[in-house]
Amino acid sequence: MKKILQIVLICITIIAFAQNKEIIKLKGSIPNNGENEYIALHVIDQRIDKTIGILPFDDHKETREVVFETSPNDDLGNWYRKSNYKGGKQELILVLKELKLSVKESGGTRDFGTIDFSVQAFAKERDEYHFLYKKDTVFAFSGKNVSDIMVKNIHHIFSGFLSLTYNKKPNVDILTINEVSDYEGYIKNNYKIFKTETLKDGVYLDHISFFKQIPEDGNFVLEKNDHGGGVVRAIAEKDGKKRKISASKMFAYVENGKAYKKVSERFLELNRNENGFYLLSKPADIFSAQVSPFAMMGLAGVLIQSIATDRTNNDAVKEIYIDPLTGEYDISDENLNKLIQ
Repeated sequence: MKKILQIVLICITIIAFAQNKEIIKLKGSIPNNGENEYIALHVIDQRIDKTIGILPFDDHKETREVVFETSPNDDLGNWYRKSNYKGGKQELILVLKELKLSVKESGGTRDFGTIDFSVQAFAKERDEYHFLYKKDTVFAFSGKNVSDIMVKNIHHIFSGFLSLTYNKKPNVDILTINEVSDYEGYIKNNYKIFKTETLKDGVYLDHISFFKQIPEDGNFVLEKNDHGGGVVRAIAEKDGKKRKISASKMFAYVENGKAYKKVSERFLELNRNENGFYLLSKPADIFSAQVSPFAMMGLAGVLIQSIATDRTNNDAVKEIYIDPLTGEYDISDENLNKLIQ
């Protein structure tokens, strides 16, 4: 009788455990409309903590663990395969660094929730890898059933990331699987800018050439306007022929050892500290009003747009860093942290 009771209790525990799962559903189509065709998508799961989140559902009546149906590799791989039949020689590799959901109960009618999302993408052919894109950010949500809102939007976030990745050209650097596993370390160990305090004078057309410290070939002279002294173009002459590069084509230039980054219609000095290169500026002067591709993916109840507005429409000067992996801007999440604390 005692053994029967133990078996019954074990069965009840197993059933209860199975019921306390909230499965991520990867819905919709994710066709690859970019120039690079990928025969398959695979995921390398590098999350230190594999628990996505244990959250309150149904007005806090039940706590459930958010999980993939099988695994990140199987679920995302199958999702990609259903929408893409072109084949190709390369594979699309996602390195999943973080996927963490959390909820802050407000005690009112609306709770706040966040999704910590960090993924890197690489193109693989045979045993060679090439970096494509990465995203390391936090999405914020609010609502009465914020846990449900967040889980329903996970597929939108992955879809948005893939949409951006499809249109990225593979970096020319050939990587091994070990270098893919620590791509930030690879950048810091191999890009010249992290090994020297002196910057090369010249014109740089993209973030890779800047961080590798490979300026455009030629003795370029910076042509500045007569009013504010801003650079309008760079001109180099070789064998009687002139090459002109307009300011709009430049990522940055270095003059007398100082770097200047192109921002809208002007250049701002790039500063440097132990965290990297950054601009000292008001976010509103840096960020345009363009709609994020993530917002276009149909994120329901997401606060990221209002947070972005709060970040960019203020008068406070901030340190706005340049991500060496993508060349994109990055700012702190201090406004987001205030919101969810």
